[in-house]
Amino acid sequence: RALLVFDDGSGPALYATGSFSQAGGAPASNIARWNGSAWSTLGSGLNGGGYCLNVWNDGGGDALFVGGTFTFAGGLQAYSLAKWDGATWTPFTTGFINGSVRDIEVFDDGAGPALYICGGFTSINGVSASRIARWDGVQFTALTGAAINGDIKTLLVHDDGSGPALFAGGDFTQIGNFSMGCVSRWRNST
Repeated sequence: RALLVFDDGSGPALYATGSFSQAGGAPASNIARWNGSAWSTLGSGLNGGGYCLNVWNDGGGDALFVGGTFTFAGGLQAYSLAKWDGATWTPFTTGFINGSVRDIEVFDDGAGPALYICGGFTSINGVSASRIARWDGVQFTALTGAAINGDIKTLLVHDDGSGPALFAGGDFTQIGNFSMGCVSRWRNST
């Protein structure tokens, strides 16, 4: 479902996530690393499907962030979000996410770069968040006025000529008081 290049300190490699139990004939639980000649596992992997990958520095150096429908990463309880530093898994949240994570995107909304997480959830780590949330490296926050009536499945940062914005696409037709045709733009806190 997702591919991304990440350098875990041993050189750039291709990471793949989805719903699979093998990579190149070797056991791999829904996530694997390709170094150009062989596949390898990331610890014990994920116990459910992975949907998305992104690289971000949350203060501890670049790490690979994974979202999906899993509840364990590397044998540790991790509700739909986890972080791989190249050697170990870390649960991304200390609480529960009540739905899947479909995409993760890095965006600077003016308050500094942050991870935006989207999917089918309405609560993330105890924060009420309608299918999208912002992680600044310390805490999750909901996007103000973003009551959304359907799942967000993809995020992308794009400058459409009026400055960088975070675009969202999915199965929604309403955000707050605005009717939408399954695509919306987030910029300047609106």
